[in-house]
Amino acid sequence: MSKGGNKIFSSAVRKWLLRLLGVAVLLAFCYHVHRLTATLDWSEFSRALARPERWKYLVLAILLMPVNWLLEAKKWHLLLQGFLPWSFQKTLKATIAGVTVSAATPNRVGEIGGRMTLATKEEWPAVVTSSILGSACQWIAFLLLAWPGLMWTAGPLVQARIGFPVVYLWPLGPVVLVVGFALGKGVLLGIAKYLNGRWGLDNTDLIAALRQVKAGLIVHAGCYACLRFSVYCMQLYVLLRFFGLALPLLKTLAGIAGIYLVQAGIPLPPGVNLALRSELGIQLWGGSAGAAAATVLAFATLFIVNVLLPALPGYWAVAQTTHDADTD
Repeated sequence: MSKGGNKIFSSAVRKWLLRLLGVAVLLAFCYHVHRLTATLDWSEFSRALARPERWKYLVLAILLMPVNWLLEAKKWHLLLQGFLPWSFQKTLKATIAGVTVSAATPNRVGEIGGRMTLATKEEWPAVVTSSILGSACQWIAFLLLAWPGLMWTAGPLVQARIGFPVVYLWPLGPVVLVVGFALGKGVLLGIAKYLNGRWGLDNTDLIAALRQVKAGLIVHAGCYACLRFSVYCMQLYVLLRFFGLALPLLKTLAGIAGIYLVQAGIPLPPGVNLALRSELGIQLWGGSAGAAAATVLAFATLFIVNVLLPALPGYWAVAQTTHDADTD
């Protein structure tokens, strides 16, 4: 961004922070592998693997993983171009680094930090701002797809707790979305202006770039967010089928979307998020022993496929960045 530079950390401090981050990411990865291998019902998993007719579901979930992250990288690259001239390859590499760090942090906080490891200090404000815009685009998917899904599948449960027809809540998602479009850009500009000149930050270029962000760009990125969210939900659906839980396609996808909407609004660590999603799934799809086991196994396997598998190359990206910093 600005040629003057943002002098929050010295070069030496940045090197040590990257070293600590690399160690923390590796420890987090080992912790999640240990936790999942200790709690996963391997006998049930083995029984699912023993049925060759189900393998197609597991294979499809794995094949959709790179599609999931390519769509996320494409969405972010689209938003980032107004701030930084990064190539798509570098954007994808930073996206995977973000996945690695986010494995140990609530929601998307660590994801942004991981992306920043591949950026210079001068590029940090652009990475953060474009990532926040990406998160806002993800809420387009939540409000357009997940909110109706939540109302459809959990409407009876909600109706029992409110004093008016639940149908009145259906338009709430689009209304919130319209308000976000009207006020979101102004809020981000206000924050950027407030931070300009503080702690050595020079946000002049960033403010100018934010002013150029058009609604059409957000809609375009929101389409990628909706596609990615649909892929994510489909991955969980096919994993439920892999573990023997045959459910109707559309209503199950709607329920999955609703679960992720509820979870997205509660910033919890990954392990707690996994437990929350599993509990909500059991509420929707039945509490029988078979349904509960399939639900827990599907969510745990999805975490392995979508986070831990791409975390391996992501750790290499973070470690390589640490090595590059040491050689500067």
